[in-house]
Amino acid sequence: MENPSGSDGESAGAPPTRLGLVDHAAQRLAAAGRSAPRRTAEWLLTEVLGCDRAQLYAHPDRAVPSAAAHGFRGMVERRVQGEPLQHILGYASFRGLRIQVSPDVMVPRPETEGVVDRARACIEKVSAPRVLDVGTGSGCIALSLKHERPDAEVYACDVSTEALAVARANAQDLNLDVQFFVGDLRSEAPDAMPRGADLVVSNPPYIPDAEAESLPPVVRDHDPDLALFAGEDPLRFYRALIDWVDVSCAPDGAFVFEVHAEYADEVEALLRREGSAREIHIDEDLSGRPRVVWGRAETPQAS
Repeated sequence: MENPSGSDGESAGAPPTRLGLVDHAAQRLAAAGRSAPRRTAEWLLTEVLGCDRAQLYAHPDRAVPSAAAHGFRGMVERRVQGEPLQHILGYASFRGLRIQVSPDVMVPRPETEGVVDRARACIEKVSAPRVLDVGTGSGCIALSLKHERPDAEVYACDVSTEALAVARANAQDLNLDVQFFVGDLRSEAPDAMPRGADLVVSNPPYIPDAEAESLPPVVRDHDPDLALFAGEDPLRFYRALIDWVDVSCAPDGAFVFEVHAEYADEVEALLRREGSAREIHIDEDLSGRPRVVWGRAETPQAS
């Protein structure tokens, strides 16, 4: 239990110091088994103080005002209890963009940056590409593509209106023009979906319900079920994506899907068996696990 008199550098009648707060918070986080305890403490305190890490340690003995110290301790306790750091901060960093997050969207993962890498490569030689992001969540994929390819015409959809509100707020904050609409992979492709897309990209729900208990609590207890779980069939949403690609993709358009590492081969086989696709490939993530399935559509020209 926190000792309010001196455990974090605070003595009777004097405010705590920067270093004292960091040291005590790191101990609390380590005792709770949280990863990178000192880096987390530093991150939270720099957020509260509006400074960077170098400035923090340039003046380690500088007193921290009572209100700021109180706010910092509250953030530390939220992390001790298991709340994701990104929820506490209110944002996540994704490809250099500051993406707002909330319990209504999945926190962007580093492996999803590989999806954006492949998506960019697929439209590298296309002038003013038309892009559709299915299941956009926070909007991290769509917004990254628009940021890195300003000439792209980007559309993004999600079944969750709450998630779309977060994505729209991110687009506004980042001053990026992305057209959002409601779209449910469990239904037919909506009228708002663009036709003639040069790229369809998606990170759909792909975790089988049976794996829920094996997920880390920071994921299972805080990311929305709607963004995580595919039900009993881990290929459920990829079957739907095949139909959406057939409707949306231009001839020779590309598709890029994030996948469950254990089912990458099955997604590839499904696309070969049921989809109108060619050049199907699997990319590995930085850990060497299959993470992205991509290829080219062979949709016929409209008559």
